[in-house]
Amino acid sequence: MKRIIILTIAVLFASLYSTTHANAQVKYMSNGKMTIGNTDPFAFYHYTISGTGAYFKFNGSYNNFFQIDVTPASPRLAGHGNQVVFYNTQTSTFNSIQVHRVYNYSDARAKSGITTLNRGMDIVKRLRPVSYNFIGDESKMQPTKFNEYTKNNAEIGLLAQEVEAILPNLVYTDKEGRKLIDYTALIPILVDAVKSLQQEVEVLKKRK
Repeated sequence: MKRIIILTIAVLFASLYSTTHANAQVKYMSNGKMTIGNTDPFAFYHYTISGTGAYFKFNGSYNNFFQIDVTPASPRLAGHGNQVVFYNTQTSTFNSIQVHRVYNYSDARAKSGITTLNRGMDIVKRLRPVSYNFIGDESKMQPTKFNEYTKNNAEIGLLAQEVEAILPNLVYTDKEGRKLIDYTALIPILVDAVKSLQQEVEVLKKRK
């Protein structure tokens, strides 16, 4: 944790200092290493940080924090409120993220009250898939391989308010009143719906 705090302070200082001094440097060797601008050390770390362009913004109460923990085998990100939100406050837009895989914590040992889902088909029937554009995005839309099959490059999804009326625990409302859907949680519902359909198909096959 001590290293995390030192590194955060160093990055902050570098970002503030380098905005007014093109050749700004912070060193500190012999050999606790460090540097920041115009670098050298790298292997084997103890900070370094080089770069062009860095912007950090901190507001809110002193209880607010964003943590980068590099102590575990895989780096960990954390923030107050137990959420990290990819949102550009300055432009009031959510950011997209691109990753190789996403894993959701789902360890059976951490769960209680486990019940088999058997209403998947009923739920799916009540959901209304829609296509849409986000207000203000229409002029920015460009054809991509991800959305070229949709009319006018519209997006495809569900409306949070409609989902909330059916599955309230799948919808999160942030402090600004924006509603977000946990689409991953729909997967078990779809799995159960497909299984129900398969059972109906098997029954029909036996009748022939």
